[in-house]
Amino acid sequence: MPPYTNAHKDPVPLKYARSMLQVAEAQGYDSAELLRSLQLPINPMAENADLDAPIDAHYYSLIYRRVMWLLQDESFGLGLRQRTPAGSFRMLTLFIIHCETLEQALRRASEFIIFCRTLSDVPSAAHKPVERLGNGTAFYRFPSDTELAESDDTDEQRHTIAYTMAIWRRFCQWLIGKPLELIAVHLQSSKPDNTRYFEQLFGCEIVYGCDHNAFLLAEYCLDCPLVHTEESLRKFLRDAPYHLLVSQEDDDSSLLSQMKRIVGNDLSHEFPSVVAMSAHLNMSVRTLRRRLKDFGTTYQQFKDELRKEHAMRWLNQPELKINAVSALLGFDEPSAFHRSFKKWTGMTPGEYRASRQPAAYADQHQSKEAP
Repeated sequence: MPPYTNAHKDPVPLKYARSMLQVAEAQGYDSAELLRSLQLPINPMAENADLDAPIDAHYYSLIYRRVMWLLQDESFGLGLRQRTPAGSFRMLTLFIIHCETLEQALRRASEFIIFCRTLSDVPSAAHKPVERLGNGTAFYRFPSDTELAESDDTDEQRHTIAYTMAIWRRFCQWLIGKPLELIAVHLQSSKPDNTRYFEQLFGCEIVYGCDHNAFLLAEYCLDCPLVHTEESLRKFLRDAPYHLLVSQEDDDSSLLSQMKRIVGNDLSHEFPSVVAMSAHLNMSVRTLRRRLKDFGTTYQQFKDELRKEHAMRWLNQPELKINAVSALLGFDEPSAFHRSFKKWTGMTPGEYRASRQPAAYADQHQSKEAP
C-alpha cells in the first residue's frame, strides 16, 4: 500500500515511523501485530517502501504513542543518542511553564537536559545555550552532533539534528503563542547535495559547517512572554507529540492563520460575523463551519481562543491595567472579561498575572490592578 499523506498536514518522512517500529522489534515486539492493532492505512515496514515518502504526522503520532507505551521511551524514534524515559518531557515542561520569558525557559530547559544527561552515560559538553550578540540578534545553541545523534552516518545524523531542532522550534512557538521567526539555522554538518528538505523545514537561510547547531534569531524573541498555564499545558501534553511534529503554518491550520490576519491585532472592535468571515475567505458559511469542525473547533471557540491568547499576552505586560486589557479585548464591562477569562483558564485575570510575576510585584500591584 503506498504511503498516505494528508495534504492539509505537515508530513513526516516514513523512515521515522519505520525507525520507531524497528526499535520495538529490537525489544522483541512484533511490528506487524502492532500495526494491525492500530489499523493504519500504511505499512512503514514494507520492503518496497520509499523511506523518504511523506506520511501524515497523525499516523506517526499513533505509532509513537504505542511504542512509547511499550518501551517507556520518549525520544520520538529520531535516533537520539540518549533514550528519554517516559514522563521526561512532561517534567521538563512543568519545570519551565512558569517562566516569564522565552529566554528564561530556554535556559531552564538547558539546565534540565544537562542534569538528565549527568544521570546517564551520555557525556554533555558545557555550552552557552543563549547568547545575545549585541546587534539585535541572538544565538540559541543545541548539543553537538556527537552528543545528540546516535548514528555516525553523516546524512542520517544531519537529518536527526535538523528534525530535532524543528520540533523544539514548534514547542517554543507554542510557549509564546506566535511564530518563532528565525534569521538563520546553523548546522555543524557539511552541506548535503540536496538542501531542499532543510530549507522547507525551517523556511530560512541554512548555514552548514558551523561550530554549533544553533538558531540565529531576533533578540526580541527572547523577551517574548510565555502565554500558557498548567491547564493549557495539560491539554497540550494530551495531544503530544502530534503538535510538535506538524508545522503551525501548515495548509489546514493556515485557515486559522488567515482568520487571525483578517481579525488583526486590534480586538477592541467587534469581531466579524461568521458570514463576513466566510466572505473574506471566499467560501460559504457551511464550508467554513465544516472546515472548522474538521479542525476540532467552532467559530465561537476560535474567537474565544484568540481573545484568550491576546489576554494572556497583554496580562504579561505589567504596565497595562487589567481594565485596559479588558478594553483592548473589546469587552464592554471588566466584569464580563473576568468571567470569560476564568472560564478560559480557571483563574481570574489578577490571579493569572500574579502567577506570572515575582511574588513581591504581585503583592504590591494586584490590588491596584483589580477593577
